[in-house]
Amino acid sequence: MCEEKLRQFKKVLKIKYPILGIYFLNSIPLRAKHYQDTACTALVRSFLKNETVFFGAKSHQQLCSGANYFLKLSKTNYNEALDVYIRQEHVMKNKNIGRKFLKSLPKFPDYIRNKFIVINPFRANNKPKIIVLLLTPAQAGRIIGLLNYADYKEIKISPNQSTCMAFFAPLATGLPHINFIDYYDRYHQGRIAGKNIWPEDKMIVSLSFKQFKDVLYNFNKSPQGSYKPNMKLKIVDNI
Repeated sequence: MCEEKLRQFKKVLKIKYPILGIYFLNSIPLRAKHYQDTACTALVRSFLKNETVFFGAKSHQQLCSGANYFLKLSKTNYNEALDVYIRQEHVMKNKNIGRKFLKSLPKFPDYIRNKFIVINPFRANNKPKIIVLLLTPAQAGRIIGLLNYADYKEIKISPNQSTCMAFFAPLATGLPHINFIDYYDRYHQGRIAGKNIWPEDKMIVSLSFKQFKDVLYNFNKSPQGSYKPNMKLKIVDNI
C-alpha cells in the first residue's frame, strides 16, 4: 500500500476527514494524547483534529457506561447496560426488547481485552486492527460496493448501535460494520460548548485492515471506485 493510492482513494471518493486506524496495545504509545473524553468523543476528536488519542481499561478510563460495557473497560454488567437503554435513555420500550437487542450485538473479543485502545490517523505503512471512516451515505455505499466487488457478502445493519461498536465489530463478526452514530453520542455526549461536534450528514463505516486493503485493491477495477463503465448516459428532462 502506498500513500499515492490513499490520496487517490480519498480524492475520487471526496473523503474529507482523516482515515483512522484502531490499535489495541499493551502500553501507551509515544506522543499520544489523552483527554477527558468518552469513547465516541475520542473518536470524533481524532477525525476532526487529525491526531492520535487513546484510552484504556486499567488507567485513563472513559466516562461512558455504554463504552465501559461494550469495550469491557470496567465491570459494568448486563443489567446495568440494560438499565441505561430502558430507564435512563428510554430508547426501548421494555427489558424484553432491550435483552433481544443486547444479545444480538457482536461481543468484544477476549484477546484484545484490557489493552489500551489507540486511535491514530492512518498512514500507508501502518497496520492497525481496524480502519474507521467518517462518510456521507453516498461514500459509504461506494465503499461497500468496492468491498463486494470480488466476494459478495451480505451486510447486516442493526438499530440503536452504540458508536463505540465501530472499534471492534469487524473483528467479532468478520464483516464490515455500518454505524449511523448513536443519537446520544450525536446530541448529548457529542455536544461540547453548546455545539454538536459530530457532522450531521455523516455516518461511520469500520473495516478490518484486510477488508480495507481489499477495498483499495478493487478501487481501479470497479465503477464504485475509479473505473469508468462503458455506458451511454440516458437523456432525461431537466429537474
